Parts: sequence; structure tokens; C-alpha cells
Amino acid sequence: MENTPTRVYVVDDDLLLQSNLVRLLEQAKFQTRTFDSGEAFLREYPRLAPGCIVMDLMMPGMDGLQLQRRLVSSGCRWPVIVLTGHGDDANAARAVSAGAVAFLEKPVRQVELCAAIMKAEAYLSGAAVVFPDPQLAHRISQLTRRETEALSGVLEKKSSKEIAAELGIAETTVKGYRRLAMKKIGAKNTAELVMLALRGGFGGKPKP
Repeated sequence: MENTPTRVYVVDDDLLLQSNLVRLLEQAKFQTRTFDSGEAFLREYPRLAPGCIVMDLMMPGMDGLQLQRRLVSSGCRWPVIVLTGHGDDANAARAVSAGAVAFLEKPVRQVELCAAIMKAEAYLSGAAVVFPDPQLAHRISQLTRRETEALSGVLEKKSSKEIAAELGIAETTVKGYRRLAMKKIGAKNTAELVMLALRGGFGGKPKP
């Protein structure tokens, strides 16, 4: 994984959400920069390197859809991920028609955001689809059934206690399987584990 990290521009007037998103994205090895309004992003846009834009739908002044339209009219084709606490079919349709690659409701699930950014990476690279990383796919294929089940639970944002209850084993045992999965895949933390699993095409199905 020697490629240059994808740049992710977070546009949101909620500073707490900004902070939470940046922490997650930087753990997953993305380069990030934040803007507290659509106007602030537009002012800097001509000097920015291409990247993925994660923007809130509802912002004072220029909202997310207005920002999308302004970017499209200026010739920008960078992938956009729209976040909102007020999701509905009409807003989703408008966001997608304006060029958004994903429309995610808050609170954003870690696995959903990582998957959306992977899709954005494909757009940036000119690929039509995201192909699994063969090295990561091989590492994932080496997981045992229990390690695969633990990893699947992590991607579903379940706690070790919840996974243990479903599998009928001890919580400490689940944590052990998760540590082994992280070691085999090469992840240093949970956020990186999710990202690498998605990059490797993990489907969540344990071995028979």
C-alpha cells in the first residue's frame, strides 16, 4: 500500500463532527483538511489538489446541494459524499443527480464511510469499479472461521460482547480472534482493520 493517501476535504459547520470525522479518516491513513462552510471551501478550491469531498447537507448560508451545483458548474468532477441528519428520498435523489457518489445519514457508520471513500478513490483514479487488493485478499483468505466471524462483527459495528453472545463464546475469546485477524491483515487499530478489510474485498462470509 505505497500509494499516496487520498485527500479528503471535510466541509461541515459542526466542529465536533469535523473532529470525529478527521480522527476516523486519519486513522484510516487519509490526508484531511476541514472547512466550516461551503463558501470557505469554494474560496480555497482553485488551490486544492484533487480529492474526495465529504460535505454536510444542511449548513447555514450555502448548503451541501448548492455547493455541489457550484462545483459542477465550475467544472469540478471530484467525488462528493453527502452527510445529513435529515435523510429522505428527495434529498438523496438531488444529491445523486448533482454528482454525489454516496448519501450517508448521521450518525455515519464507520464501514459505510470507508466504503464510500473507496468508491470515491475509484472515481479519482478513473476506474469504473473498485477492485480488491490482491495481497489483502490473500491475507483475509488465511483467516480462520472464528477470525472471519469476529472480523464480520467488527464491520457490522458490533461490540466484542455482542459478537460473543451471537457465537456462544467468551468475550475475551472474541477479542483474541480480533487481535489475530488484525495481525494477519496488518492493521494497527479498528479503523484501519475496517479499511483494509474493505480494500481486500471482504464479504463477511466465514469459511465452511
